[in-house]
Order: sequence, then structure tokens, then C-alpha cells
Amino acid sequence: MVKIGVIGLWHLGEVYSAGFAEAGHSVVGVSDDEAVIANFNKNIPPLAEPRLTELIEKHRTAGTLAYSSDWLALKDCNAIWITFDTPVDDQDEVDISVVVEAVEKAAPFLRDNVLVGVSSQLPVGTSKKLCELIRAARPELHFEYVYSPENLRLGDAVKCFLEPGRVVLGGDTSEALARATEIFAPLKVEIVSMSVPSAEMAKHALNAFLATCISFTNDLADVSGKMGGDIEDVIRALKSDPRVGPKAYLFAGLGFSGGTLARDLKALIHAGEREKLPLPVIQGVLQKNRVRNELVKTRLEEMWGGNVRGKTIALLGVTYKAGTPTLRRSQALEVEKMLREAGASFRLYDPLANPEEVKAVTPSPFFKDAYEAAEGADAVLIITPSKDFKTLDFAKLQSVMKQPALFDAQNILCDKEKEIKGAGITYISIGR
Repeated sequence: MVKIGVIGLWHLGEVYSAGFAEAGHSVVGVSDDEAVIANFNKNIPPLAEPRLTELIEKHRTAGTLAYSSDWLALKDCNAIWITFDTPVDDQDEVDISVVVEAVEKAAPFLRDNVLVGVSSQLPVGTSKKLCELIRAARPELHFEYVYSPENLRLGDAVKCFLEPGRVVLGGDTSEALARATEIFAPLKVEIVSMSVPSAEMAKHALNAFLATCISFTNDLADVSGKMGGDIEDVIRALKSDPRVGPKAYLFAGLGFSGGTLARDLKALIHAGEREKLPLPVIQGVLQKNRVRNELVKTRLEEMWGGNVRGKTIALLGVTYKAGTPTLRRSQALEVEKMLREAGASFRLYDPLANPEEVKAVTPSPFFKDAYEAAEGADAVLIITPSKDFKTLDFAKLQSVMKQPALFDAQNILCDKEKEIKGAGITYISIGR
């Protein structure tokens, strides 16, 4: 058992604190936010995740997990782990100040020979600066440092932590890697060890690769759609090739959103600029994605003779991602705002969104179900790929619409196309 202090208690920190405890360690989560600590001590995490509340309650009851606003609690920890969800602005630029401030605040409380671990999303080169901050604050302190990029998914984060497939550890000493390996050993998972800069780059590389796959697929979709092909068939053909594989990250739609992938593209671009290295592939991936939302407006204008003004659109799904109530950086709401400013009106529905939170970000009315939202609409638009929409009663949907058309901007209903058309609804998708 290792005594671990977890600093930063929103999504990443709530999962890591409970996850480390489930892995057999003694954990204390530390935050200045008294309200957040009070809720944790009632077994209420700031962001809901399957199994999370149960794990927090289990380990708080067992005495292996605690939460505190007193940074003195770090003095007893053999390891501390920085788990802030580093903010990303609307230009996909990351702000690491919260991590820097936490390291500076924690430094006076670190015991000798502590292991400092970081899983917050950091631009390559940041770890070196964090170590310099600790040495400047505590010249006499001996510590080890490891960077382990997180790989959680909203709505499935606990499983991602406990069954990660592999854990990447970046450490510049064998001692740091050995101690971090000990912490993750109970997960019985492959440990991929490397230097700290390599681990920072590994996170950028993974997200840049996924982003490239998406923009590449959307390029193919645009050509397929114009040439009479079906991008879903093209994707099937690619995945059947053993050099690509069935799990390849190939999706046609509106591209990536939320800042997570774009943040790492930006980090690589900035690193290239500092070193005077051209990165045309990375630049192209980002540029392709930047203009992708415009595709919705273009396709609707084509259907309606060149203008969306005066049209009513039922938007089904408004959250950032299926399976989560989070609205921040929601691609669906970005498109809604763009089309509303072009003169369209909206009626909204989402199975997970909080109506009061939706009301705070858009004047468009929110309804209790998809059929109320679709009443009198000229089109239904689906952007957030919620599985709930696969069980829609399309005949009922058609009966309440003014002009029955459904624009599936993420191709999640392709397998329902015959059923949708059979209900008398015009079906529009991407690259088909």
C-alpha cells in the first residue's frame, strides 16, 4: 500500500482518487474548494460516472479514502498525484496555470523522497518546468518525478482507469519508474516505460493520430458523397484490411469537438513553431476540422433552396458527448448558435442534459422528449450520437413534423435508413 495524495478533484481527480483506492492504496484527495470536499464526504463526486459513487462510499467507509481541504495532509504521503483537468479555451489553447499553482502550493508540504506523479494534460516540456519549480522552492528535497498521461473517457472513466489496456509511465530515473510501476501493478496491466518527454509526446501522438483518422475519413466522405459512393462502405473496406484493422478510429461526420484532441494538435504545432519545424499534416488535420461545422449549414441550404432563415429545426442531442450531461464545448450547441444566427429557430431535446443549464446557454426552448421537440419542425438534426436515438419511433416522429426530414450528421442511423425512409422521412447523412 502506498499513501497517495491526489491534487485536483474534478473529473480526472475524482476517478484517480477512487481508482487508486480500489487498487489497494491509501488515498487522500486535497482541494481548496470546501463545497467540493463537503460533497465528496457525502459520497457525491462533482461529475457523475458509472460505479464512481459506489467506489467512493466503499473506500471512505473502509478508511482507505479521504478528502480534505487541509494541504497538511500531504505531509504523510509517499506519493502525490496531480490530476487537474487542465482548462482549454475556445481556441483550443491549454492553460497550465492551475497545475503550476498547485505544484507551488504543494511544495512546502512534500516529504523527503516523495514521488511526484502528474496525469494532467500537459504540453511537451512542461514537466521539466514543474520539476524546476519544486527544486527552486525546496532545494534540499529529494524527489522522484513521473508523468503518466491519462486516457479516460467521459461516461466510462472508472472502467478506463481500472481496465486501461496499458499504462504509459515517463520517468527519467529507474527509481521513479519502479515506484510508479508499483502503484499501478495491482491493475495487472502492461506498463510502457519511457522518458518524461517521450511520455508527454505519447499523449500528443495518440490524440493527434485519432484526430488525423477523423479528418482523413471526412476527406474521404466528402469525395464519396460527390462521386456517388458510400463512406460507410469505404470504412468497412478499410477495416477489413489487416493493415488497418476492425478497431481503426474511422468515423465520418462533423469531426472532433470539445478541445481534447485539438489541444494536443495545438501543443504539437506550438512545439514545431518553437523549433522552426513545419508540420503540414498536423496543420491540415486541424484546419479540416475547424470548418467542419459549416457542412451542416451547407447541406440544409441545399435542401431548402439556399437559405435556413425561417426554418424550424429540432435538435436532438445537445451535450458535448453521448453519455454525459456536460454542455461545455458542445458541438451541437455550436452548430445551433451558428444556424440560429443565420435565421433558423430551434426546438431542443437531450436525454441527459439539464434543462436549466441548457436555458443558460441558449434561448431555444427545451422539451421533455424527441417528439415534442420535433412538433412542427422542418427538419430533425442529430449531432450528439446518443444511442437513445436508435430507438426512436420514426413513424411517430414523421407524424408531428411539418416537413419530415432527418439530418444524421454523425451517421449513427445508417443501419436504420430503410426504416426511416419507410416512415416517410427524407434521410440525409454524411458522405453517402
